Amino acid sequence: MSLDDPKHVEKQNCSKKKTATSHLKRKTYSSDSAESEKESAGSWDSDSSNSLNWRPPKKKKTPEKQKKNNVNESSSKAQTNKDIEIYLQSDSCSKLAKYCKFSKCRECIKSPETNQYSCRFFSFRKMRCIKTSLNLYSSGFAEPTDADESDRKLWLPNLDSTTSASTDYLDFHVARFILNLVGDQFCCLIRQEEEAIHLNMGEDFIAWKKPMQGVREMCDVCKTTLFNFHWVCDRCGFVVCIDCYKVRKSGVKKAWMEKGPDHDEWKWLFCNNRQLHDQEQLMLCQTIADKCLQQLRNLVHEARHLCEIPQTCKCDYKLNSMDNVYSTINMDRVKQLIKLDPLNAIITHLEGEPGKINDSKEHEERILKEAAKQTLPEDIYLTSSFREEDSSSDSDDEGSKPSGLLDLLVPGKDSNNGNESKVTCPKYTSEQTAAASCPGSGGLTELSPTSQQKSAPHKNSPSKQVKVSRNSMMDIVILISSKQDEPKNAVEAKPMQHFVRRNHSSLPSNPNLLPPRKMTKLESGELYPNVPHSWLCEGSLLRLIDPSHSGNYRLFQDQWRRGQPVIVGNMTKLLNTKLWDPDSFCRDFGEERNDLINCATGHLVPNRPMKEFWEGFGNFSKRLKDEHGNPMLLKLKDWPPGEDFAELLPTRFNDLMQALPLAEYTRRTGRLNLASCLPDFFVRPDLGPKMYNAYGSSLFPTKGTTNLHLDISDAVNFMVYVGIPSDADYEEHVQAAYNAIDEAGCDDLTRRRVRLEGEMPGALWHIYHASDADKIRDLLNKVAIEKGTRLEPHHDPIHDQSWYLDAVLRMRLEKEYGVTGYAIVQCLGDAVFIPAGAPHQVRNLHNCVKVAEDFVSPENVTHCFSLTQEFRELSDTHTNHEDKLQIKNIIYHTIKSAVSSLLREVRSPQ
Repeated sequence: MSLDDPKHVEKQNCSKKKTATSHLKRKTYSSDSAESEKESAGSWDSDSSNSLNWRPPKKKKTPEKQKKNNVNESSSKAQTNKDIEIYLQSDSCSKLAKYCKFSKCRECIKSPETNQYSCRFFSFRKMRCIKTSLNLYSSGFAEPTDADESDRKLWLPNLDSTTSASTDYLDFHVARFILNLVGDQFCCLIRQEEEAIHLNMGEDFIAWKKPMQGVREMCDVCKTTLFNFHWVCDRCGFVVCIDCYKVRKSGVKKAWMEKGPDHDEWKWLFCNNRQLHDQEQLMLCQTIADKCLQQLRNLVHEARHLCEIPQTCKCDYKLNSMDNVYSTINMDRVKQLIKLDPLNAIITHLEGEPGKINDSKEHEERILKEAAKQTLPEDIYLTSSFREEDSSSDSDDEGSKPSGLLDLLVPGKDSNNGNESKVTCPKYTSEQTAAASCPGSGGLTELSPTSQQKSAPHKNSPSKQVKVSRNSMMDIVILISSKQDEPKNAVEAKPMQHFVRRNHSSLPSNPNLLPPRKMTKLESGELYPNVPHSWLCEGSLLRLIDPSHSGNYRLFQDQWRRGQPVIVGNMTKLLNTKLWDPDSFCRDFGEERNDLINCATGHLVPNRPMKEFWEGFGNFSKRLKDEHGNPMLLKLKDWPPGEDFAELLPTRFNDLMQALPLAEYTRRTGRLNLASCLPDFFVRPDLGPKMYNAYGSSLFPTKGTTNLHLDISDAVNFMVYVGIPSDADYEEHVQAAYNAIDEAGCDDLTRRRVRLEGEMPGALWHIYHASDADKIRDLLNKVAIEKGTRLEPHHDPIHDQSWYLDAVLRMRLEKEYGVTGYAIVQCLGDAVFIPAGAPHQVRNLHNCVKVAEDFVSPENVTHCFSLTQEFRELSDTHTNHEDKLQIKNIIYHTIKSAVSSLLREVRSPQ
């Protein structure tokens, strides 16, 4: 087990020994029960369908040994039962040193003062105590079946309708929405766990390592947070995760792996007495108690089936494990809840009116009619058998009759028999059906015909009858929008030659991800009436104008699920701006010391009084000078530390939290911030807030404040202050900022905004889609080779954060790869939402104070999951090499909370 530094251990546990031991009760086992366990034969658990619950058979004693043991059996058995006690190790090896007759863990060998938080065998190793002496002996390790009810409670959903767990605050609609987006990632996680059984090279014994509250356990090799299965050395406590174990078994060594003073060439730490660790000698161990993982897996599949949530996980699973739960389900209530809002149930809840549909039937039909006026894509052939409505029914249609698509979008009643209207459609392939489907819509019309049918005239196309429900209407609108947004002169995709993605373990695709779209204000005004907004970047960047408007969620989510960034403006009206002025920071923290970075050179300026930075914020004459006597272009590095923000700046923290836009996503307790589902038992991931304070660089066209990089989680970046030094040439700086905006490729509306609408530009962003990251890597590697630079193995041009895409590189990216990003100007009061995995870079045009808050949204959890795998490939020199997000734990407990909320709400009263 690898432990965090002390700041990753909750203070309440460090201060009082009893806090840590309160949940780790001493377990005793009689010698009879211990002997019976040893003699039990291997078997499959009765309620299991896979190998995760296999219990290996124990070796039987040979007749010779049995005969020898029988000699004194009758005389010693009574004494053994009376004098031997078996229990879990109740303190650190160091504290028990004078009594123990077993090996100490690696932490206790390093320090005789090691406490139970750091000891690797605490509450893990079984101890055998002989009462006639004070000596303690090792008696193996805890097993999954040793877990009691309190241990299982941490891992199982709370299905008791009379109680409510602190994290189970989701209602039916929110839980269903989350389960739809995250369910497949959970199933992928299960498959990774099953793989560990087949990878295991040691004995078929599985131990159970009880988790400790406030301690984040990590792999000793790659520093990734351990979720469940891992391998442990029973002598020193060295731990290795599934991925590192798999890499060594495959024999594929990473280039940055070198033998060191404390580890071998695989980066595996030496055992006690400098011994090498052999894979066959390591013990397979799980963290989740008993069979809770399998039980939750069963409940997830049952809940998704019950709530009509599409399942694309391809799990080999039979829906037969929830008979006892089904007997308590009120099916009428389930159907009623699903029917309440089939299009987007989550929105009505977030807008404060659960159970009520926001859009009236008339408004919905008006939206769909507006979409019907758009040109129908050529590869969609639809004929309608609907009756034609009178042209006078729609005054905006200029007297023309509704088109066939309009009839499809707004189904009526068949004039002959009064049944549901039907649509005549061509036949389709299953792949095309899946590609056109929108999860959660409940039976979409298939839209893309096969290539053989495309060439056939429309009227002769073979057809079939399919029902079109109202659930599918918006999906057709979405498809039309995405078809229209396809670039007409797209660059032909070519295989990348300078970047090859390493083959990670199987990761799920995101079936909920829709293609990017562009909108006009006329179109979006019909779809989202009364929501103040505008469109930048030629209709691809949404800007929400009123940060407090309840209707923001629907418009935001429709963009966010497409992986597109969003801006929320006018945030300063929600803040106390005096708290964020540079003078206030200089007054409150000027005497503290911190590292600075010269953005012009990338060099570190260590341990400087922050007064020097803040005074130079407003005055050129007070800035630090470089060796040539020129003022430095500085930024304040990593201040304050993420964990200390609320403690160091409590007033500013509270001011920021109440102002955060789309709070259900961005606040720590937001229902759509999946990190909020992680129980208090675990160490909270460091999601901020974080401050980014830097001088403006409008006079340095090729220098960025933050080079191109990407983050493992979603983030919102809030501009709280923009300023120009008082002793600078104001007009020169303003004009330089305008020139930078023009050169950056910003659209006309953006340039008009900063020039004519009085908005104060602060920073220039370039954000790219997560799907374009590999193309960007290929270009940067190509440019590096052209410059004669040697490409280092296991380094990454984006993760290295060593590139800023200037105008030349951005032009090559568009010309050679067809990749264009979002050129965004962040003005004072703007909050920029950046999706997880989206490469982005920032250049401060003027002096800026920005605050960022990270979050984990259901829409982008797939990126978080895959990026965790990607980061572990990086060398130890990368700052983001260590996994602090704990995405597997977040996914597990999010699913647990969603299942709890779903099943509790639909159970019949007892």
